[in-house]
Formats: sequence, structure tokens, C-alpha cells
Amino acid sequence: MISKKFFTGIVFVICTFAYSPTYAQMTATIVWDEIKQIASENGFKISAIINQSAEGINIEEFSLINKASENNEFERLEIELVDIALFERSDGSVEIRPDYDQEITIKVYEGNGVSSFVIKPLSDNTNMIISGKVGAPDFQINSSLLGVELNEYELSSGYQGNELFEARITLDGLKSTQAFAGTKQNNPKSSFKADFVKLFLNFDVPDEQMTGLINYQLEDILVVSRQDNSVSSNSANLQLLLENGYNALGSYSVGKGSVEFDLSSPDGNFKGRLASEKSNVSSSLTEDGLIFDAYFSNGLLKLSASVLPIPIDISVKNANYGITLPLLNKNKPQNFGVRLGISDLLIAQDLWGLFDPSNKLSNGPINAKIFLSGKADLFENLTELSTDFYEENYSSQIPLEIEEIHLEKLDLSVMGTSLRGKGKLTLDNEDLITYDGYPKPVGSAEFVLSGVNALVDKFINSGFIDPDTGMGARMMLSMFAIPTGDDELTSKIEFNSLGQVLANGQRLR
Repeated sequence: MISKKFFTGIVFVICTFAYSPTYAQMTATIVWDEIKQIASENGFKISAIINQSAEGINIEEFSLINKASENNEFERLEIELVDIALFERSDGSVEIRPDYDQEITIKVYEGNGVSSFVIKPLSDNTNMIISGKVGAPDFQINSSLLGVELNEYELSSGYQGNELFEARITLDGLKSTQAFAGTKQNNPKSSFKADFVKLFLNFDVPDEQMTGLINYQLEDILVVSRQDNSVSSNSANLQLLLENGYNALGSYSVGKGSVEFDLSSPDGNFKGRLASEKSNVSSSLTEDGLIFDAYFSNGLLKLSASVLPIPIDISVKNANYGITLPLLNKNKPQNFGVRLGISDLLIAQDLWGLFDPSNKLSNGPINAKIFLSGKADLFENLTELSTDFYEENYSSQIPLEIEEIHLEKLDLSVMGTSLRGKGKLTLDNEDLITYDGYPKPVGSAEFVLSGVNALVDKFINSGFIDPDTGMGARMMLSMFAIPTGDDELTSKIEFNSLGQVLANGQRLR
């Protein structure tokens, strides 16, 4: 079994000469000292031959060694890196020049066996430059092509020797900038732009009867982020970090994106494709909480598996989701919210047939918009929930108290029927008697239901329900709603301070 720490080593290999937040002076010596510090902080010891000249520093026979520790799942990890030249430019910047003609070798020692992997760096017209002012460095990467590819491998004696592994990740048209500002370089800004990101994985393990093929591709990627007050003596504690003014803003956009996969094992097969044409994500993290919103268009989901009775085939024109979530206990009500929307969700006829075998119901687009907001009191910080919270019989003790719920928008439409609504409730958390242990709600909500009688008729005509069930449904609706138009029903549900529930003025409770 390949240790999880092995993947940490790969990440370090890729990033060790591509990122550091503390290049305060643009000299080759300072850059090399920072590389050594990063290695040490990640538990690695360095072995290298250093040749210093008037132009900078050449690092040869560069290797990293990580021995067994309480945190490691392997006995020893050795990484032989490519040679690196740190070239001091006339403009006061430092250029990092890896030797892309060489290869990276990773050896993982576990028990009596050793696994080795040879990784080939991929590069075309790549420049890595550290520049800027003292105390505010900029790190830039510009490349027509940058990536890595698994070239050779030899697995430990626990494997049969007939396994197949192929892996490659590339970035085309890469432009990346990381800038650090502030007296302690604690206000970093970064941008990442690439024309394409491609990931390819292929494996075949006959002894385990496992095969897999994964193709992942993104186009026109742009990621922008900013952090303020990101460095602190208490940086490991998110609560204190936020209380000391930490905030992070980020945005992500991508053009076309897709992932195709074909996996098989003794448990069955799993094959599918996910795709979209445009996606956007934005996020904000401050002491006031987390705000997250995502949007994508022309989404597609195709899945087939041995455990599924029929393939899944769903498309959607537009979709969005988002949350507003407080994180810190401030001893006062704080805003929360949930946002969800889909337009023109279409289900393939074969899948729709599971619900309508006789094919008598309309398989039209489904649309939904829900926007829920409110105020809640936190009893403890959500940044430090105890692990007991996720255990059985404990998760019901949610450390918050909802004071207001505001249904700002409800708009659903399916099979010619639509439901629209809005409302607001205030919860009396001191009164847990009126509603048998639940806070007493006070407020109202209004709903408009259109096309429901026609839908009931369709259900009856298709044999989905019998006439008596249809009559019962209409009688139930009449208890909560009144006719206000052609196949239109309106309902106003009120919760008053006396603990009564009224529907259009008639008492239900």
C-alpha cells in the first residue's frame, strides 16, 4: 500500500521551488535559505552540492530525506530532485531555473519493501522569477506548458509486477503571481490563470481486479485571492485568527470543464461524465462568518453503474447554490442564509420512465429558486466543534438558537405546476411548551399554487393515482388554500402569539 505521506512528498517536489512566503531579499542565498527552511518545516533533511558564483547558486545532486516518525506511515522517504540554478538578474530579481531535462525519483520504504517512482518534469518556455521590494516580494510563473508525468515505477514486493500506472498533469498558458505585502508579509495576494488544466490517470491492478481511467480538463481558468492579517502567533487557531482581523476573499471562474471516468473492481463498475460550460465561485471568510456562492451553466451528468438499475442522464441550463454561515460566538444574533437555484433541469426519458412507466406524464423542465435567510445565536464557535458533535445521539444538540427565519423567495415549477411563496417567522426560544419542546413560531407565510388541479387530473388519467386518491388530495388542499383564479390557489398560513395556527383565517390548531 502506498502511504498518504507519499503524495505529500510529490506536492513538496512540485512546489518546493515554486513558492515561499518569506523571500524578503532578492538574492540567491536568501532564496536557498528559504528552500532549506521549507524542507525542515516539512520534516525533510537536505543533501546537495552547492556551487556559488557571481551569477548566483547552482544546486546539484539535490535530495530530500524524511525518516520515520509518529506522523509518518512509512519508514523512509527519499526524493531526488532535479538540479536547480538560482540566477541573480541585473534588475535585482532572482530567477529559478530547474533542469527540466532531468528526472525526479521518489523512493518509499515500507517494511521489507521499497517502491520507486520516476517523474518527468514537463516544461515549455517556463520562467520563474522572484522580484519586488524588500519585505514585499512577488513570485511569478509564466509558462506555455508546465507539468509532471509518471515515467517509470517499481512497486514493492507486495505487488505482482504486472500492474499498470499512468499519470500526467499539465497546465497550458500558465500565468501565476503571488505577492506579499504588510510589515510581516501577512497580506498576500495571488492570481492564477491558465488556458488549460489537464489531468490523466490510468491504472490496472490485476491482482486486485481493479482498473480505472480518469480524464479531467478545464479551460480558461482564473483564480484570484487575497488575505489580510494571515500571519499570527495563533495562526493555527482559526478563532483567534478571525478575532485578530484575518479575512480572505477569493473568486474562481472556468470556461468549459469536464471529467470522464471508467472504474471497475470486484464490487462492480462505475462509469460517467460530468461537464459544464461556465462556472463561477466566490467566497469570503471574516469574523462575521463565511459567505460562499457558486454558479454553473449547461451542466451535464451521465452515470452508469452495476448497482444502478438504469443509467442516470441529467442536464441543467443554469444552477447556483450558496450559504451564509456565522462562525464565532458573539453573544448576539447573526445572519445566516441558504441559496439554491436550478433552471431547465431535464431528466432523460429512460430515467423518467422509472417514475412514469406508462409515459403518460409530461417530462418537462424543472425549475426551482429558494432563498432562505435568518438570524441565529451561536452557543459556541463553529471553528472548534468537538468531535463528539458528530457522534450518534449528540448531533441533535446543535450549538445554535434560531431567532428568525425569512423565506425571501420560493419559486418551484414542474409538469405545468408552480408554487410561489414568501414569509417570515420569529421563534420564541423561551417557550418550549406550546409546541411540545419546540420554540414557538410567530409570523406568517403566503403561497400561490397554480396548475395543481390539472396535475391531479394527469395523475388520474395516467393511472398514477386512482380517482379517490385524487379527490382526497383536492379536499386536503381546500383545507389550506382558497381559489383565486383559473386553477390557482392561494394560502396564507399564520402562527399567532397564542400558539394558534390559521390557514386563510380559519384555525387549524
